[in-house]
Amino acid sequence: MENQMQFRISSALKNLIGKELITDEFVAVFELVKNSFDANAKHVKVIFENQYNLETAKITIWDDGRGMSFDDLKNKWLFVAYSAKNDGTEDKDYRDKIKTKRIFAGAKGVGRFSCDRLGDQLNLITLKDEPNSKIENLIVDWTDFEEDSNKEFVDVKVFHSILNSTSYKDFKKGTILEITGLRDVWDRGRIKRLKFSLEKLINPIQENDIENFDIEIIAFDELVQDKNEKIERNRLNGKIKNFVFETLGLKTTQIKVEIIENGGVVKTTLTDRGKEIYWIKERNHYPLLSDIKINLFVLNFEAKINFKKQMDIRSVDYGSVFIYKNGFRIYPFGEEGDDTLLIDRRKQQGYNRFLGTRDLIGRIEISGEQSNLKETTSRDGGFIKNDSYYELVDLFYDKALKRLEKYTVDIIKWGDERKDKDTGEISPSINPEDVRGEILEIISTLTKAKEVIDIGYDKDFLRIYEAKQEKSVSQIVKNFNRIAQETQNPDLVKQAKAAEKQVKELIEAKIEAERENENIGAEKKVVEEKLDQKVKQVLFLQSVDNQDINRIVRYHHDIGVHASTVNNWLNRIAKEIDNKTVDEEKLKKFVEAVSRANNKILSISRFATKANFNLSGQELRDTDFISFIDQYSENVLREFYPDIKVHFKNKSDSDFVIPFKPLEVSLMFDNIIDNSIKANASNIFIDIFKVDINTLGLNIRDDGKGLSNKLDAPNSVFEKGVTTTSGSGLGLYNVANTVLKELKGLITVNSQNKKGFELNIQLKK
Repeated sequence: MENQMQFRISSALKNLIGKELITDEFVAVFELVKNSFDANAKHVKVIFENQYNLETAKITIWDDGRGMSFDDLKNKWLFVAYSAKNDGTEDKDYRDKIKTKRIFAGAKGVGRFSCDRLGDQLNLITLKDEPNSKIENLIVDWTDFEEDSNKEFVDVKVFHSILNSTSYKDFKKGTILEITGLRDVWDRGRIKRLKFSLEKLINPIQENDIENFDIEIIAFDELVQDKNEKIERNRLNGKIKNFVFETLGLKTTQIKVEIIENGGVVKTTLTDRGKEIYWIKERNHYPLLSDIKINLFVLNFEAKINFKKQMDIRSVDYGSVFIYKNGFRIYPFGEEGDDTLLIDRRKQQGYNRFLGTRDLIGRIEISGEQSNLKETTSRDGGFIKNDSYYELVDLFYDKALKRLEKYTVDIIKWGDERKDKDTGEISPSINPEDVRGEILEIISTLTKAKEVIDIGYDKDFLRIYEAKQEKSVSQIVKNFNRIAQETQNPDLVKQAKAAEKQVKELIEAKIEAERENENIGAEKKVVEEKLDQKVKQVLFLQSVDNQDINRIVRYHHDIGVHASTVNNWLNRIAKEIDNKTVDEEKLKKFVEAVSRANNKILSISRFATKANFNLSGQELRDTDFISFIDQYSENVLREFYPDIKVHFKNKSDSDFVIPFKPLEVSLMFDNIIDNSIKANASNIFIDIFKVDINTLGLNIRDDGKGLSNKLDAPNSVFEKGVTTTSGSGLGLYNVANTVLKELKGLITVNSQNKKGFELNIQLKK
């Protein structure tokens, strides 16, 4: 004889579907807020009282939804794992009456047990939005379920009563959940994290009557500190402001993917800093998906800076790719450190080729019932991993992420203005106009796919002249014609013919331009050579025949000034000799002054022969230092120092304009050359290069006998009177003086150079 049996349910089930199932306190609040939304509430308050006293602390969640009757409490709320939302009987007449557009945010029947995660005591007060309704009260002590696991779940009692009134003003309908015996200390930091999480809970631009639902946090113990908060977002009390990335106005690259036309078509649109690059429509080969939207932004350097400035939080700390279903966030997608979509794991396989969660921000929007995309019961485990979920992941990767990477990483190199860590040089940002050929290659590749049924792009990209780009455009036209014939799309046929005509015109124009270029090529070369020669003559001429009278008069005046200085010093030293008051220090000072004045006379004589400055060489002026040294070494040093070969190498690709006195700099180089000749050098090498955008490096070395072993400190050669040659010891002293005082730079001896003597100079703008 067969006997029927039945399951027994232990009271320990409460833990499995309560605090042990929903382990995150924020997710617990989310679930209760979502229940309020499903109850058609327009406003829900999350209230914290006595938050710093764990014994009396209380969390209250109060909504103005439709409330519950006694029958609702008995047959729905207390019916474990039953969901009237799921079977379609949740106040059906009520929904028909108000014609609400809302789609339920929850449908598991366990969200009510989130109360157990927050605290061990629940006082539920509810009033149905119907005539003659009574204030129902339910008291649940969750610890009663934990006393004896042998006890049947249904045998654990909860207490019900009817209330005549409540202490809540303006309570006309809805549900109030008072939770005590809290399991967490809800200090300011935890409430702030809850607030920031609630900001991301709702996607306000997704259709589901979201605009008629708001959340407010009330924390009485934080009102005083809120008044001292200068940043509004850091104030805890007040309504939650739902965040939408588009409102930030991030000037970056964005890709948008939509499944449209009743699930038959996938449309992808790529924009870069406000400019539409292309859009493409393809047949949907994801049969389990419909009503899906993906918005994905690349966070380049500038976007990250702007995000931090506007949100007062780093983008990496905010989160990455969030998923919303009917306007409510699916946890934990997008959470800081979460990699459920395996974006970071993939990036590790090709660090410089793939985008990671730190580089992305955006959302995936799922609309409609979409019963095949179900949340896990734990509510912080994302979606159940079924075929629909894997199709969603494939859609994200194939149509959004990979196409975004192709453009951002491979083509525009992030589009940022970038500074080289080693050289300090700044590479300008790359804009779509700079990479038309590469964009055409992408479009050409896209149009080859059989699934493509329509495509659009910036027609300006067709303005090409290079052969490799012609090939891409020709392929695009060919593919357009194929797609137009297959789809019989009249607009696309027209577009293909227009593109074909435009390409032909551009190619013909190019051929004609090339013919003209061939005819004028020789003439252009002559003009460019003449122009180049004129540019070189800005600072120096090749002959004394081009001097002007005014300049010669000024140089003669300068020579007279320095000759007078020499004469004055000679008279002074003669008097000292007559008075027998000459000492070693006075002689050194005399030699230094006369030597400097004499060297200036020599430099002026060379300057007067070669220079074409409209102002005196001793006048401070803004000049390109690199061009000056280049032409001074070419036109002066090589001619006036035939005993040594000057080798100048310019490793910089731009100018370096600073204020300096040309005569002082020429005198500095004269001293360096003179010092090298005295050291028996045959060659001197001048290398100039950029250290960074504001710093110029100058290495000057010779192949002479180098530093004396007698010198303990190499940089002592810059001290007055110190010499390792037959000189006076003033040459390098004067050089250092010019660099440090006139040019405001730095100068050192490279003691590592064992083959001659080397000076390292750095100048700042």
